[in-house]
Amino acid sequence: AESWALAAAHTRTLSMSFMFGVRAARLSLRCPTGPASRPSSMGHSLRCYSSRPSRFGNKKRTQVLEQEPEAARGGDWVSQSQVKEAPPTAAGAPATFPSYEQRQQQAGSQYESLSDGVVAHMRRVYATLATGIGISAAASVTAMATPLGLVHPLIPGLGAMVPLLGLMYTSKHTHSQTLRAGLFAAFTGLSGWAMAPLLLVALKVSPAIVPQALAITTGLFGTMTALSLFAKPGSMLRLGVPLGAGMLMLLGCGVAGMFVPVTSAWYPLLHSINLYGGLGIFTLYIAYDTQNMINEYEMGEDDHLKHAVDLFINFKVIFQRVLLLLMGRSDD
Repeated sequence: AESWALAAAHTRTLSMSFMFGVRAARLSLRCPTGPASRPSSMGHSLRCYSSRPSRFGNKKRTQVLEQEPEAARGGDWVSQSQVKEAPPTAAGAPATFPSYEQRQQQAGSQYESLSDGVVAHMRRVYATLATGIGISAAASVTAMATPLGLVHPLIPGLGAMVPLLGLMYTSKHTHSQTLRAGLFAAFTGLSGWAMAPLLLVALKVSPAIVPQALAITTGLFGTMTALSLFAKPGSMLRLGVPLGAGMLMLLGCGVAGMFVPVTSAWYPLLHSINLYGGLGIFTLYIAYDTQNMINEYEMGEDDHLKHAVDLFINFKVIFQRVLLLLMGRSDD
């Protein structure tokens, strides 16, 4: 039991370190910029396959769009012929875009502001997420039914980092979609394999724990998704900095737990911070990643695999911690 506890603690620390690195990498991976570019055939919809900097710059999108009908900027990828005079309204006055403040007042909830393109993208992301969870579950069952379940979880855990890095540093516009789908399947499959030892212990404690943890995790995921959709547009993005600080705290507690003996008086405290803090932080990350996915799509990032990876990591971490909490309650 002591060796399993140490292995589980080291695995959680390694996972926490890599998840922090993945989220930092996601913040740095944006559409490339450079002098060479080609116009998008989609008009105003600029995607990441263009290397020209975004026409929005550091301004709000509505602020830029307000100025574009007045005069097209010389040398921009939107030509003079593409900018048409705004049609007059019923009163005869030219139609203009509302200001950013007016947009915020009229926006209502995030759900009310969803466009057809965003809805289609979200459906694709959630279908990919469900596929990844299914692959992970199949890999866990296969590992538990074969000698693969006896492998130390650090081995598939480290192996899962390779396809994840490959997925993060490739683009749908420059690499084969089949290759990237295979990387996603490999990442979720290795993640499921790494969870097999924990699932075996949980099933020995009580066969009902695993389905209970899955139901609770699904309920939390659905609740936080609904919360992000009925909140104000972009309101959950303000949680980015506090959640990043929480990740650093979890990382520090995890590293400290690797050097603290299980019999130490500090170990229960570090374990509780990692367990309950991780549960709370990654639950909030669901709401953050949902609105961040919508915001990134509107800014041109339509890679459904990367967005599905963010949500899969949240689901996996929450499931692990709920499982550990149920196991501890059953032991009591």
